[in-house]
Amino acid sequence: MRAAIKARLAAELTALSGRCYDIQEPSGTTVKPYATVKLNGETPENLWTGVKRVYEVALYGEPGDGSVMDALADQAVLALHGVQLTGGPSGPAFTCRLEGVAEPGITDGGGAPASVRTLRLAVAAVGTGEAASSASADEALEALCVWTEDKAGAGWQVYRQRWPQAYTAPAILWRLEQVDAQNRSASMIELHRTVIGHVLSQDEAEQAAMVGALASGLGGVTKLEANPATQEYVVPVTVIGDYRADGLTTGQLTVTLRQKVRKAAPTGPLIREVHYDGGFR
Repeated sequence: MRAAIKARLAAELTALSGRCYDIQEPSGTTVKPYATVKLNGETPENLWTGVKRVYEVALYGEPGDGSVMDALADQAVLALHGVQLTGGPSGPAFTCRLEGVAEPGITDGGGAPASVRTLRLAVAAVGTGEAASSASADEALEALCVWTEDKAGAGWQVYRQRWPQAYTAPAILWRLEQVDAQNRSASMIELHRTVIGHVLSQDEAEQAAMVGALASGLGGVTKLEANPATQEYVVPVTVIGDYRADGLTTGQLTVTLRQKVRKAAPTGPLIREVHYDGGFR
């Protein structure tokens, strides 16, 4: 990943003239401006974003070139934030997301003062493959995802349960949050599943429009076919959308799906008749 980030910076920031290094490579005589990229750690986040890997991109220039360095930092953000990069022949693609930009500073490393701009970038779902996100064993969740694929159209990817490392935006992720089972009769139970929907796009207007489209669309759905063989359906009973929520990590949609399920028939032997001939001796 580090090599791919350096290659992207070298290609997009022409002022660097290819001067993109690992953190230990530059010296006091290194020509400025230049960039360094270093791995800043990995942390497990949650089930749907998996392991987060953090990189630090530092841009170095002459101490008096503050405006030039600000422009370089802006270019670096455009080059990296939300852009899918190729992981090379041995690894899947990945997407960097900007987590923050440090305050401008001056460093005196190697006896050569330099103006520094530092970007913090995160890569989500490190090591999670596509297979984990392409299908769900839960029939209600799968029914919702199939409906979403039709509603969103071919330009959107729809994932199940967790983001893959090589996710492609614009994308939608549906994941199960919790399930509640209620006993309705001797032969029937009612399941209420809470499902969280994530909508992710580089275009904020497109992202907001899809959140609204899914919320209004589900609000008008009478039922979704969950199991054609048993003629079981799920019904969206509540749909809540929060435009402010982060599309990757939190999710903007909360949906409750109701499903009536027949109870399984007893598998043990049944007592058909009981004969009793009177008192005890």
